[in-house]
Amino acid sequence: MRRIFFLFVVTLFLAGCTSVHYNTLHEQSDRAPIESLGKILEEISKDKQESKELATLAVTYSKVLANRYDLVSPPSYHNFLVNTGEREKGLCYDFVDDLMVEIRSRHFKSFQFKWGRANADALNEHNVIVVLSKGVPFQDGVVLDAWRHSGKLYFVKVKDDPKYRFREWIEGDKRVAQ
Repeated sequence: MRRIFFLFVVTLFLAGCTSVHYNTLHEQSDRAPIESLGKILEEISKDKQESKELATLAVTYSKVLANRYDLVSPPSYHNFLVNTGEREKGLCYDFVDDLMVEIRSRHFKSFQFKWGRANADALNEHNVIVVLSKGVPFQDGVVLDAWRHSGKLYFVKVKDDPKYRFREWIEGDKRVAQ
């Protein structure tokens, strides 16, 4: 009886897990998040053009990475697949590494990018990119989190994140600076 119950629970869990694939990387439904993120970024940089460019890049490239990682939703199940060798990449820090490389290749002049880390060395550790401009404290920066919603970019000011308390992780910054 326990075995049947276990199989039933596993089947229900797996039925809730779906493959994520974005056919169109810049679609109509991206317009609102790009505009919203652009306005938030403009508050910290005052550069409307760079804010819009960064917002567009962050929203669309998050989808590129989700496709590249052959992402499965929910993200915690994808982590399980990576940790068991079924998928190569797609952990939160993979998104930070790869998105940071793409962002830095664009040479934005009005922004700085830091590695944000919450719950360091715990099972629920989480990593994100934090966008700042000169003189803006880390807690007023903007979180770019491509992992949390399986390639659909999540963004919020660091101090307003309802789930995580991010701190700057200098070792992470060094990791992607190479």
